[in-house]
Formats: sequence, structure tokens, C-alpha cells
Amino acid sequence: MTTEFRPISTKKFGCVSDPFDQAQIVRAILEDLDPTIFLQNTTPLQTLLRKIRENIKDKKFFLVLDDVWADHGQDWEQLKAAFQSDKSGSRILVTSRKDSVANHLESSHVFYLDLLSEEICWLIHYQKAFTGRNQIGRQNLEDIERAIAKKCKGLPLTVKTLGGLLQDKLRRDEWENVLNSEIWKLDFAQQYNYTPLLLSYYDLPSAMRRSFLYCATCPKSYEIGKDELVQNWTAQGYLNSDDNLGAELEGEDYFKCLAFRSFFQDFDKDANGNILCCKMHDMVHDFVQFLTQYGFVTEKIVEDLTLDLSSKKTRHLRLVIENSSSSPLSIYGTENLRSLVAVSHPRNKKTSSEALKKLFSRSKHLRLLEFKWFNLYKCEIARDIGNLIHLRYLSLISCHTIDTLPEAVCVLPNLQSLNLRDCHSLGKLPVGIGKLINLRYLCTKGCPSLTYYPKGIRNLTSLVRLSYIKLRADCNDARRFSIGDLENLDHLGGNICVELIGDAIDWNEAKRAKLHKKIHLKQMEI
Repeated sequence: MTTEFRPISTKKFGCVSDPFDQAQIVRAILEDLDPTIFLQNTTPLQTLLRKIRENIKDKKFFLVLDDVWADHGQDWEQLKAAFQSDKSGSRILVTSRKDSVANHLESSHVFYLDLLSEEICWLIHYQKAFTGRNQIGRQNLEDIERAIAKKCKGLPLTVKTLGGLLQDKLRRDEWENVLNSEIWKLDFAQQYNYTPLLLSYYDLPSAMRRSFLYCATCPKSYEIGKDELVQNWTAQGYLNSDDNLGAELEGEDYFKCLAFRSFFQDFDKDANGNILCCKMHDMVHDFVQFLTQYGFVTEKIVEDLTLDLSSKKTRHLRLVIENSSSSPLSIYGTENLRSLVAVSHPRNKKTSSEALKKLFSRSKHLRLLEFKWFNLYKCEIARDIGNLIHLRYLSLISCHTIDTLPEAVCVLPNLQSLNLRDCHSLGKLPVGIGKLINLRYLCTKGCPSLTYYPKGIRNLTSLVRLSYIKLRADCNDARRFSIGDLENLDHLGGNICVELIGDAIDWNEAKRAKLHKKIHLKQMEI
């Protein structure tokens, strides 16, 4: 969840969806005001608000809060007070689907948006559906196209979704099948405006449907990392290719197809135009939650956590632990779980060794495990994690208390992805990391305390992504990963950021890396 704030030249757009989190909104605004600012997750709200007042003093600003649902005036009082400016001409624009939001925010002007006209619907749909077709092909389908556009009832997302569905359908009978589908007659589809989404969803291959449904594990307005999403799909076995590069390319194709169908939006791209992350429209999120409501995904916001899944058929579980005075992760009935994402808060107490032991011993079918902002320690992770023999994806994002990744992680025979992003205290990777012969992704971005990488990484010949690594520029240390040890990692692709350690580059060692054989590598930044 982000905001758009333009005090000088900063531009960023996002939404403020349910559940309302004022601290998160304020933090996003501050990061736009000053990208260099470092904000801890424990920074008090009053401190954040004071920093906003300091940053906008004597400045004209334009703040956009999109898709607001919180309609209780008290939720906004402190934020409104922070934006009381002496500079005339400043504006705050709020968008919402609830009249009560405008009333409680005491809006000076309210504008109601009408539905799109039939003609506008037709023009947008025409542009999307007929991209790349010749004039003859367009004329043959234009009458059906107008009839389908009329069914969109003025909703922009509906128009885009149906346009994306029809673009690769060349024959008239394929268009007629969409126009005459029984899905248009379903009461629940009409009630929730799900008809175009259902038409597009059922037109997908079955493997791609499963991949799309997995996005129900993401909360509303969640920024979905494309590479991490593809890794998640791989961990769950949704991609058919067993080949490293084949699976990645297949995942890229899945993503592009879903994006073209308008299931994804708000794309953030790098300088070369490659998509880094995206979001789902709220209506699409509601749709995927509707499809998975019967046991596929369970999302909980928990305080004192004791959760029993024994009577449910939950396969994918996401927990958000806001305030745990007791030990979190007291979960029962996890035997059927395929993925568990647990998001804590830095203020929460340390996770007990006993709770983790029970989790690891019971959840033997887990393919994906992610802890975020958990107070974990080496000894606790080491205990019984070897029981997770099916684990493909292990993520310990922002677990700042971990200083050493235990050797026990190296006995996970099927591990494909290891994400250690923003583990600020992590100073050592396991010496036996070379045993993880199936590892495809290793991310250590944001780990400033990690001073060197073990030599065993040179044995990970399945690696396709290696993010933010530190290499010896020479071969004088037999324990540490050097630039020449890239020699056999020929599947490496994407962009690699390398920090060379040493007084001078040993050019024989650099030649040994055989970078000319890394044909999938797009960029190396040293």
C-alpha cells in the first residue's frame, strides 16, 4: 500500500485499502518525501507524523489517497493534522467507493464518476481486442464486438478483461462462444460483476488457473514481486518444466498472459522496461478470494495466536500477527499445509523453540515457508527443520535477530529458493551450502553484515538467480567464494550486483569465471 505525494517531483501511486493502517500510510508518504530516510518498523506514529510536518513546511503539496475504505473520522484526525499547512494551494485528493468516506473526511468537493458510455466502452474494447489485426479481420468481427462491449455495463476493468480475452481469438465462432456463454446468466457472477473475469479465467489452461488462484495468498494492495511469484509457482509444482531455465521461462509466460488479461496492474519496471512487481485490482482480488473460499486459502489477523486447522482443508495459510503477548505459531492441524506465510511485528516476543519444533515436526508436506519480521535465532531454526523434506522455498525476510544461518538448512534436499532479504544481522551462511544442489535462487540483498560467501556456492550449478553477493577478487582464501568460482554457474541470468573484496583483481581468476559462457546474464554491476 503506497500513496502518491508530489511536493517537488516525486511521483508514486497506490491505494489505501482495507484493513486501514495509518502507520503504514504515513511511512509510505515519508518514503516518497525523502527516499534517503531510514524508518524502522518500530518507529512511533507520532515521530512519523512530526517528520511529515517538518518535510512539508513551507511547501505546496498534492497528496492522493486512492481507494479509501476507512470511514471513521477518528482514523484520520492525526493524519489530517499533520497536513495543516500555511502554504496556500495545497490539495488532498481522496478516491473511494463509499459515500460515508467523503462525509467523515469533511470533503469540500465531491465528484461522482459515471459509468463509461457504450461508445467509450466500445472504443476501449476495440483497441484492446483488435491490436495487431488487419482491417478485414476487424470488419468480420465488429458486430459481435459491439454486442460484447455492450455487456460490459460501463465498467473499465470489465472492458479491459474481455478485450484481453478476445485478442488471441481469430475465428468468428470463438467470439460467438464468448458472447453466448452460459456464464453471463449466472446470478452470482452478475451480482458481483464477475462475469468477464470468469470468462477470462475459464479460458486459461488448468495449470495457469492454479497459478492465478495462488495469488489469493496475497492481501489487498499487496506489491507482488514477479520473480518471487514465479518462484512460488515453481515451489508448488504449477510449472510443467523440470529444467531450470525452462521453468523460469514458463513462469514468465504465465505472468505475461495473466497481466495481459488484466489480472495484474500497477506495474513497476526497471530502467530496461522489465517488470519488477505489480498489484491486483481490488475487484480481481475479491474474485480470486471468492474462487478459493472453500479451504484453498485461509488468511488470519491474529493477536494471541492459537489456531486449530484440524477441521479445515486449508492448503495455503497466511498469518498476520499484530500483537502477540504469548508465543506465536501455536498452530494445530498443519499436516496438510503446502505453504505457510507468517508475518509478525518487530515488537512481538521471541518465537519459542517448542512452537517451532512442533510446527516443523507436523508440517511435513510444506513446500513453501516464509517468516517475515520474526524474532528467530539460529538454534531455533536448526531444530527439526530437516523434517521438511518437501520444502522448495524458504524465506526469512527482515528476521533481524538471525546472525548465522544454521547448517541444518543444508539437509533440505529439494530446496530451490532461499530468500534472506534484509536480514541485517546475518553474518554467516552455512559452510555446507554446496549440498543444496537443487538451489535455483539465492537472495541476500540488504544483508550488510554478511562479509563473505562460502566456497561451496561454486557447486550450485542449478542457480539461475544470485542477488547481491560479495566475492573475493583473488583466490588467496580457500574458504571464501571468489570471482573465479563463477566458472561452472552457467545458468545464471538476470542482473547480478557484485561487491569485490580485495586490494586488486587477479586477472587470471577473473578469466577463470568464464563470463562469456553466461549467455543468460543480462548485466553484472561491480
